[in-house]
Amino acid sequence: MKIVPALIALFTTTTCLGQTDSAASVLFFDNFDNNKNNWTEADNKNVRSKIEGGIYYLTSTGHAYGEAQELNIDTKRNFEIECRIKIVSGNTEHKDYYSMLFWGREAMNGYYFTFAGDGFASVQLCTGKNQNSCVTKKGSYQKTMLAPDDFNVYKIRKTGNTYAFLINEELLYTMPFTPFYGNLLGFGAGRKVTLAIDYLKVRYL
Repeated sequence: MKIVPALIALFTTTTCLGQTDSAASVLFFDNFDNNKNNWTEADNKNVRSKIEGGIYYLTSTGHAYGEAQELNIDTKRNFEIECRIKIVSGNTEHKDYYSMLFWGREAMNGYYFTFAGDGFASVQLCTGKNQNSCVTKKGSYQKTMLAPDDFNVYKIRKTGNTYAFLINEELLYTMPFTPFYGNLLGFGAGRKVTLAIDYLKVRYL
């Protein structure tokens, strides 16, 4: 399994081939009924992770840690990335302990939809492995209505030349579409935070 450098973390990546759902518009879907997509299951100094009961549990035991899949999205088309996640435990402060969805990544360069148990969320552009290499998009850092003790649905929706970012169908932020750096997408747990991921889906609109 190839190891990919990441924001304050190690991100593992596997290649996904073909559709995993009967709907023609769905490019990728994993509800963690099994480990068909080779997510990391481990218990070491960086991460504790396992699939259990249709949920992928991800704990960063030190710095933030994430998991990635390599997926070729046709960015000329409209698409949506959707993930249902619960913050199980950890510091709730967004400033230093945020978790994330990321997409369009290559090595250290990528886009991040961040969130934390205090209800704050943001959109960031990162070009290195540390927080000081990330720029928060102006106006995106906001208090949201996400449920801190329950599952929340996060969506990144590209329509035409615009991105929209939604939490539980509530619009957080919009910005112009910008080209991908690469084909990695996934999720990351903030420093010493545990996430429960119910599903990850990518579909064309």
